[in-house]
Amino acid sequence: MTRPIHTGFCLIILVIVISPCVNAQAFEVDSLQFLGIRSIESDELQEIIHSEIGDDFDARLVKLDKILLTNYYRSQGFLTVQVFDSLILRRTQKLVEIYYIINEGLRYKTGNIRISGNRMFSEEQLLAGFGDNPEGGPFNESEIENAKQGIENKYYNNGKPFVELSLDYEFYQDSLVLVKLDIIEGPTVFIKDIKYDGLVHVQEFIIRRELEFVKGDLYNRDKFTVSQQNIYKTGLFDLVNFSIKVIPGDSSNVILNIGVQEKDARWMGVRVGFAYEQELSYGNRIELTLEGGHRNLFGTARSLSLHLVPSFLYDLDTKKIVNPDNHIALIFVEPWIGYTRTPGVAQLSYHQYRPINSANFNVFQASFNVSHEFNLRYRASGTLQAKIVDQLTDDVIDTTLIDDVGKDLVYSLSLYGVRNTKNNFFNPTRGAFTDFSVAFSHSIGEENDGFRETKQYVSLLSAWQRYQPLGFRLSKTVGSATLATRIRGGAIIDIGALKSLPISDLFFAGGANTVRGYQEQLLGPTNFDAQGFKTTALGGKLLYLMNAELRIPLFWLLVGEVFLDAGNVWREINKFRVSDIRLSTGLGIVVLTPVGPVRFEYGYKLTPEESDRTREAFHLGLYYAF
Repeated sequence: MTRPIHTGFCLIILVIVISPCVNAQAFEVDSLQFLGIRSIESDELQEIIHSEIGDDFDARLVKLDKILLTNYYRSQGFLTVQVFDSLILRRTQKLVEIYYIINEGLRYKTGNIRISGNRMFSEEQLLAGFGDNPEGGPFNESEIENAKQGIENKYYNNGKPFVELSLDYEFYQDSLVLVKLDIIEGPTVFIKDIKYDGLVHVQEFIIRRELEFVKGDLYNRDKFTVSQQNIYKTGLFDLVNFSIKVIPGDSSNVILNIGVQEKDARWMGVRVGFAYEQELSYGNRIELTLEGGHRNLFGTARSLSLHLVPSFLYDLDTKKIVNPDNHIALIFVEPWIGYTRTPGVAQLSYHQYRPINSANFNVFQASFNVSHEFNLRYRASGTLQAKIVDQLTDDVIDTTLIDDVGKDLVYSLSLYGVRNTKNNFFNPTRGAFTDFSVAFSHSIGEENDGFRETKQYVSLLSAWQRYQPLGFRLSKTVGSATLATRIRGGAIIDIGALKSLPISDLFFAGGANTVRGYQEQLLGPTNFDAQGFKTTALGGKLLYLMNAELRIPLFWLLVGEVFLDAGNVWREINKFRVSDIRLSTGLGIVVLTPVGPVRFEYGYKLTPEESDRTREAFHLGLYYAF
């Protein structure tokens, strides 16, 4: 509860008690009051400070609150505001009342904004940088400085690297501030020549093609910044520096010097990473990567590397660490294709898949991928691929349901596109993610009685994810809650009669990243044991998933989850039934680590099947489920 009281009066009635040991006694904040306020409502001020009624008292927060209140008042035009604090302690009850005493002072407003010295841009163009209605509004020096910086950038990006801007303020009529901006534009500058320093093994054209400008262009600082980022992205340099040199007697032309420090072209490394494959749904895993290669073949920025990647995960059902897959890959990268920043990646790889609840198989693959990033939001790629899928025969596979045990030679062409507006890769709180892939595959089965079965099919897979801040939080020291939602669907369309397909191309569901409450892959077509319980996943040609998850920051690096999952996999598209969609719900705890979120979740089946051994499952996850 707050009471606006005149400052002079409140200083007389306020009882001030100072206690250096108040924090040690674990006092609780019983009330917060703002005294002396006249122009700003107390509810508005309460939203600014960190101290809250019911929280443990922290003297450091009170000091921070004073700074926050002072800065807020100054942003509203109260340039001479003074903020004090006082405490009343009720020791027997271990409660504390906090008083913020505010002497607002005079409120200043922005008067005229006068600009002089401008010739390249009109006064109307420059005044637009100060906002829609700056004159007559509260004087905010930080906004004025930001407007100055915006005008300065406008000149920098239009050939004026030597522009000088100076701000001055004059006070008149007691509460009005005259803003004076004086501009010395300087000469208009062109890039006459480009020099390179530090190149030893890298050829000049590698840097030149990454530049957003050419000789003869106007000086543009933004293009310099983007060009510098492009050069760093090549992975060839530890240091990239841009500087300009004025040509004596010619103030309108400069020489751009690009200084670089090259990385060692040969490299080796060991790293630990986290990954999961949503299409295959083989669960989260930790990857240990041994790798090495050459990042600058013949000085052309082409690279060749070898990667050995065993992976491990902890199975909560068996309480064991398992090795779900191993991967070896030889990768060649051509960073530019078609004279555009479009990398092409050729890869030879051998992959051993040993999933927990599905058939074991090996994949030998040769592929060529081309990808292009149009901007930070849009990306597209295409892949040509040939692979041999060798499904291993063992006693966990019922060959009456899967007649594709053996080898398949699969040729495929796939296209992929993504739109990504997430504000954070690991912990998104707003934005959306949409992707779509389509692939055409031609599969040739292993010869049987002199006959090779050929299969042709089209695979479609798409997902839409959204992250929406809800505005409420448990306390002011943590972030607000986020509602995350996802819809994901896929279909494999046979060209011709219904046929069995290579297991690597089928859909699976169930587990930490799809429908929690189910063990990995055990939602959908499965084999059964003698008691009629699910044992091993068979996969299917139709996938549907829907997830809703509420993520609530708790304290420190902990986040709580409440989720509702739905979905299933169908062996054939024509087997789809709405009644087959399974629901689950549950809770989770997430730890935000430097390498990404680590989560422990409990899922409970709302619509179980008779073949489910239990109605619940625990999941250990790396990153969020989506």
